[in-house]
Amino acid sequence: MADPFLWEHCVLGFTLLGYAVLSINAYINRRKRLRLSEQSKTMSECEKCSVEIANSLLPDVKVPDYRFKGMHLKMSGIRIGFDHLGVKLKSTGRTILEGVSGEFRPKRVAAIMGPSGAGKTTFLNALCGRATYGTTSGSIRINGQSSSIAEIKQLRGFVPQDDIVHEHLTVREQLYYSARLRNAEGTPPAMINNIVEDVLNVMQLLDVQHSLVGDVEKRGISGGQRKRVNIGLELAARPTILMLDEPTSGLDASTALEIIRSVKRLTAIGMTVVMVVHQPRYSLFTLFDDLLLLGLGGRTVYLGKSEGALPYFGLLDCKLGFEMPLHENPADWFMDVISGKVRNEKNPTLQPRKLADAWAEFMTNLFDSGDLELGPDAAEGPMDRFAFTKALDAKLFSAGFGENDVLSQEQFVDFLDFLKVKKPTPAAWECLMERMDFQDGFITRPRLTSFLHALTFSFSQDAGKSEGDFTSSEASSISIGSSKESSVSGILTSKKIGRRGRFLIQYPILLHQNSIRWARDWKHKLISTGLIMFAAAVFGGQCREKLIPENILCPLKINISHLPIGTLSGIACLHIFGSDRPLFWRESASGVGVTAFYLARVTVSLFDVLVWCYLYTIVWMIFAEAPCSYWMWLIAFRMTAVSASGVGVFMSTLVPKQNSTLATAVLLLVMGGALSEPQVIAEAEGLSSALAFLSPFTWSQGENYLALIEVSGGEEAVDFYAVMIVDGYKKILLCLGGSDLGYLTLAYIFCGGAIRCRLLLQTEDCAQNAPS
Repeated sequence: MADPFLWEHCVLGFTLLGYAVLSINAYINRRKRLRLSEQSKTMSECEKCSVEIANSLLPDVKVPDYRFKGMHLKMSGIRIGFDHLGVKLKSTGRTILEGVSGEFRPKRVAAIMGPSGAGKTTFLNALCGRATYGTTSGSIRINGQSSSIAEIKQLRGFVPQDDIVHEHLTVREQLYYSARLRNAEGTPPAMINNIVEDVLNVMQLLDVQHSLVGDVEKRGISGGQRKRVNIGLELAARPTILMLDEPTSGLDASTALEIIRSVKRLTAIGMTVVMVVHQPRYSLFTLFDDLLLLGLGGRTVYLGKSEGALPYFGLLDCKLGFEMPLHENPADWFMDVISGKVRNEKNPTLQPRKLADAWAEFMTNLFDSGDLELGPDAAEGPMDRFAFTKALDAKLFSAGFGENDVLSQEQFVDFLDFLKVKKPTPAAWECLMERMDFQDGFITRPRLTSFLHALTFSFSQDAGKSEGDFTSSEASSISIGSSKESSVSGILTSKKIGRRGRFLIQYPILLHQNSIRWARDWKHKLISTGLIMFAAAVFGGQCREKLIPENILCPLKINISHLPIGTLSGIACLHIFGSDRPLFWRESASGVGVTAFYLARVTVSLFDVLVWCYLYTIVWMIFAEAPCSYWMWLIAFRMTAVSASGVGVFMSTLVPKQNSTLATAVLLLVMGGALSEPQVIAEAEGLSSALAFLSPFTWSQGENYLALIEVSGGEEAVDFYAVMIVDGYKKILLCLGGSDLGYLTLAYIFCGGAIRCRLLLQTEDCAQNAPS
């Protein structure tokens, strides 16, 4: 005879299997962290030894502290031009940005400065196409073509002012998942790891790569390190344009300087960096290549090289003639000048609003004279290969290897001793031998020279590869053009992945990410499980000897037994989205699909809900001494728990975080205690009947009660005063097919419908709130 609860046995097996997979994944992830730590340490030691060798041969050689391995930009270089850019508020019609024209060039850091209300963030929003609160005028050019930064989203990284990061993930995990989600499908795992390693090194996060970011309640990394992670999440996408909104806000002067220095290093690989800053210290100000000063009313006061700003404000022929006091910070002084706090002794009548007119006149004269310089500074190239060849020959001759065209490993060790370079650890030594292209334990002089010469480049190269070979083989397949005249037409017309294809790519990645979060949140789950089991014992004890149709209190006790599992499950599921709204906005704006984001979180949380149902039913039945089979009660309680979880997820998207717990508890208590109360069901007519129909508790409790009657002797055994309750449940349930619809089907319809309804609304909110 077929087992009537075969399906339930399958669900139990699926739940146990899911828990086992999640636990094993957490264990594997822990072992992987240890292995990656050793690899990072080995690579760092190998790089350090290589730099020491180069410096011992040529002390004056400029060798980068770190050479990139995977951060090849998706496009070789982008120039951002803007002509007469302006924004007028839709609400009041007031102009907050007016007539800003200029250009930001590759391999340079451009700073946007100005007093409060000058339109710095508005300018950045207008540049990105995010100024939806106003009417944008003017035009934007990408490499000379009329376009928009929003149209090349895959080439742009936007770092918000707030540090929106995953609090339950380590630093390295954050960067890894960002790289997986925001790089092209099919990117080799080795390249993903190289990208992560590059970001960790350039943002100086190696020491904390396996530390949890944490939050206010659970202390993790420092504020400056959080800011680095915030920037690193965008760098993992290998953007050609990097835009930062107040990256130094809330940081001390020393930490701010280190972060801008880290960002400055990115210009060596061709990145265009644009940032809004607020009165930086002098040492930080000197790191900016270009400077845009916005005055009152959002008009341009200065745009050009940062070192040219101070001489410009002192020009007498522009009727400026300002004199900066000795030892004054130029950045602070510029803000005082623009705000009108500095008196001009040579032109006392000059008003702050006239500074924009003076700049416009200055630019007009400059255009007329033909002295305007628009081209980027000539980049200093790497040292000539011949210099390394000459230096290596001289050192080998001094060490007694002058006649050796080939060196063995033993001879190379002796050569290192002569150079006073310490031999690295065995693991780092093997890595060094591989990168230097030792073959069968030997290396030729040309290969050794090639390796040393390659140390002066921004990208790491093997000794057997030339610069051109490396670039062509390792760079991204969508890299096009030259740094001067790159065409964006290929990017704008590139084939886009459909929603279904994007979901199939992103869902497994997000599922793996959330499984790591699940394992780290074990304390919260343990407390929730304990509370649910305690509630089961308390409410189960009140049902003892009352769960029989002959007892008038039977439907009421079933009703109050469903309330705790429903309310606690709904509240416990609030964290699926409620605490991560800004994170959702940021990831959605970066291309992460809404459906993939939610389903990955709901999938992992579903296992917790199912386990809570099993445990609640076991404890409740023990204390209630309930009749009938375990599976009958489990099915009913599970329907309530899954439906209430859907309500919790829905409320987390609808109600602010600080009010979501109370709102969810009230809604579930009203649904389960007021709309589904047996007396209400018995007297339900009109509106009350419709409201009871909409409550998932009505379905779970009603089916539960009717099933109990069916296996306990039929309706003849029902107490006379409970007949109206039975008729009320049957009337409501039969409106939608009754028990033929099935417990699980009803629960999932409610859960999925509630979530999907809010997803459509949330997508619109995301478009308006996230950095686009």
